[in-house]
Amino acid sequence: MNYIDFDGVILDTEELLFEDWRKIPDRHNLPEEAKIKYIQERDWKYIVSNSPAINDSIYVLKQLDPAKNRILTKTHSFENEAGAKLWWREVNGIRVPMIIVPYQYKKTEIVSAYGNTLTDDGLFNLDEWKEAGGIPYLFDKDDTNQDSWHRPNINNYPRVKSLHKFLK
Repeated sequence: MNYIDFDGVILDTEELLFEDWRKIPDRHNLPEEAKIKYIQERDWKYIVSNSPAINDSIYVLKQLDPAKNRILTKTHSFENEAGAKLWWREVNGIRVPMIIVPYQYKKTEIVSAYGNTLTDDGLFNLDEWKEAGGIPYLFDKDDTNQDSWHRPNINNYPRVKSLHKFLK
């Protein structure tokens, strides 16, 4: 099975998601719970409706075999964020199933990584995936060999710049 992350791989949601967060002067001193609450309370339908698709991701997802591929996304609220992402998938005519991972769980706790691939923009997810016997791919749209948090790909995970890799 091929698993594909949502945020930072399919849609570039970060700019809209953290637009107001960046305006908080002492945000770096706030507890993690404040950031979680902030993410939970965002207008996710607006975010997914207005965030740009990354490298023809919508086109590619429409072409993928739903029996061999899954969107695997962490969410901070079921009704708000998960609901908006599922709605986005439906209105865009994407048949690839979406698996929701509550933020307090690892992706490897929800699905089996063993022998399966994960394309993700976060090295922490890929490290856990590999430790669980999975095959990690770093989504590296900017060809920097870093993840979305600017951490270097020190484990030299294979990199992909587009989901076109999965079209066969």
